[in-house]
Amino acid sequence: MRQYFTLCLLFIAFSLQAQVFMRPVDNAAAMGMGGATVALPGFSTALANEAQLGLGEKLGFFASSAIPFAISGWNVASFQGVVGIDKTSGVGLGIWHSGIDGYQEQRLQLAYGRRLADKFYLGVSADVLHNDAQEYGANTAATFSLSILAHALPQVWLGAKIQNPLQQKIGVDVVPTVLRVGAIWKPTEKFFIAMETEKDLERPTQVKAGVEYHPVPMLAVRAGTRAGKVGRMTFGLGLRLKNGISLDVGSEWHPTLGITPSAMIAWRK
Repeated sequence: MRQYFTLCLLFIAFSLQAQVFMRPVDNAAAMGMGGATVALPGFSTALANEAQLGLGEKLGFFASSAIPFAISGWNVASFQGVVGIDKTSGVGLGIWHSGIDGYQEQRLQLAYGRRLADKFYLGVSADVLHNDAQEYGANTAATFSLSILAHALPQVWLGAKIQNPLQQKIGVDVVPTVLRVGAIWKPTEKFFIAMETEKDLERPTQVKAGVEYHPVPMLAVRAGTRAGKVGRMTFGLGLRLKNGISLDVGSEWHPTLGITPSAMIAWRK
């Protein structure tokens, strides 16, 4: 009973902000490091920045699921695939679903990324958004995102992404316009620190930070935090198996709403 009361309060908050599309739940690997992934020079947390497609990834598939705040009636799932065109460009596909009985959200994304210079990458995506509220009907809208990635210094990467820059609406509701800017310090292949700022025009700024450490090549240990109105702590583990398969688990702890567990399976060539 308490969980469903909490869920009602969440949706009241969303409606008061006159927005649709709940804050995306990160996949397990990204969640483990606080969601600070926009400057990541690789695909260990799936495709977080379309400009990453210019890094030359050959092929990869990522499937993730989560239970926000351990509420059994709230289902969240995502799938992403990336295919390299050549050593300097690639394409990506993403599908996201989030919903409860009576309200569902989906997002379909087609992405392209390319290396423009030796240390500079550009990405773009087209997004189709759909929601279906049982009492109010269904709506569909289209928008896009732009992103960049730069190897600014030998041990430093910078990244930025803007989603829905033209402030499109779905029905009469505003689709969030989100700006993410971040940096990663990667002194070795075993360890890196990530920092990121995320600003939704209708919501408070969030500051995210995370670390990833590989005590052995097959194991990744992650920890992070996400601070806005409320601070949240995150933790995760990743296991790299043979034949390109990896398993990741992550969790985010909210001091009022509790724990959000997440798991992901991936295959990369």
